[in-house]
Amino acid sequence: MPMASEPKDLPRGVDLTCLSETFRNAPHAVLGAARERCPVYRDGMLRDYVVLSADIGRKVLSDRTLPTDPRNTLPTSTRRMRGEDLTQDPPIMFMDDPQHKRVRSLISKAFNIERIERFRPRVGAICRELIESIEGDAFDFIDVIARPLPTITIAEILGIDSSHHDDFKIWSDQMVASSLNPLAPPDVKQAGAAAAVSLYQLFASEMEARRAAGLVGDDLLTAMLAAEHDGQTLTDMEIIQNAQVLLIAGNQTTTDVLGTMLNNILGSGDSWARLSANPTLIAGAVDEGIRFDPPIFSTDRIAGEDMELNGVAIPKGTQISIMLPALNHDPALNPDPDRFDIERRPIKHFSFGGGRHTCLGAPLARMEAQELLKVMSEVMPGLHLDAVRPAIFSPSPGFRGIDQLWLKRS
Repeated sequence: MPMASEPKDLPRGVDLTCLSETFRNAPHAVLGAARERCPVYRDGMLRDYVVLSADIGRKVLSDRTLPTDPRNTLPTSTRRMRGEDLTQDPPIMFMDDPQHKRVRSLISKAFNIERIERFRPRVGAICRELIESIEGDAFDFIDVIARPLPTITIAEILGIDSSHHDDFKIWSDQMVASSLNPLAPPDVKQAGAAAAVSLYQLFASEMEARRAAGLVGDDLLTAMLAAEHDGQTLTDMEIIQNAQVLLIAGNQTTTDVLGTMLNNILGSGDSWARLSANPTLIAGAVDEGIRFDPPIFSTDRIAGEDMELNGVAIPKGTQISIMLPALNHDPALNPDPDRFDIERRPIKHFSFGGGRHTCLGAPLARMEAQELLKVMSEVMPGLHLDAVRPAIFSPSPGFRGIDQLWLKRS
């Protein structure tokens, strides 16, 4: 139950997800109104406690003493009451030190800025190929570009044959629907489990083939197999587990970023015309898109001891959910935060989390979005939203994304 000092009518549970039509249509208004009344409060339904303030959120995210491994939660935590399987070692985003430090340092040696930048020309080429495949004047941007682009990109970076790209997308979608939806029904969880097995088998086979060839390739899987730091290497399970994480993160979240970013740019006055006329605005437009609508609603920490945040008692073993859109739209972080401005400077946001768990895939997501805007603004300077088919936002509880975004070339 809510604490006595907290208003009972604060949004909680489903009302803080896109399953709520009110939240789905106006998440920033819902979160902003709640932040003004209570920057930290108890949810107790889908999350234990929520943080809506940029200042408090920054402190929580940067506190290296706070665990992220869900096995540290109390039996009464909402995280456990969802029925989540906590018997296995977690993927990197839920690891704690020293395991997290070891695994992240090894993955960072393989999945680094240099590798991502070497792939930039190929991403530009993929964008052009997808655009050239569009038939007619009107098209659903999500279906023809935003979904396939991240799938093809991360599959090629990993070094997986193109014949598996369609399977990759299906398995990725099934795992996202299962593992990142706290309200997923049994059939969805079963499909997600089967997808995880399929991916495991594929990655295991690919790794065996690379070892047999002497680890001579320049792909990410080969680089992870060869990564070494202070005498440490990644285990096969760690490689497979984190390849799956990169696949999922490289698909769902990037698809969502591309959709909301383009929807916001095209829906903000003459932003597209200015962008098309001045490509130097692209990098800022991408970061503003990422700030305005982060693809993931929250990232979590766990109270390692009894603690207090803004006067709210947080018991040891409970989950603290930092609501990323609320932080990004806090006026204390960004002036006039609810205005989308491709020329905003500086752009401050927490869309990639913070602290030791800052998203490893952030540089890749930025690069894909930049290359897409570059190509689309060159080939489609007259691009605009389809006035008769408005964007359909996804009801997925953990993500901010668009299921359909119809555009017209001119």
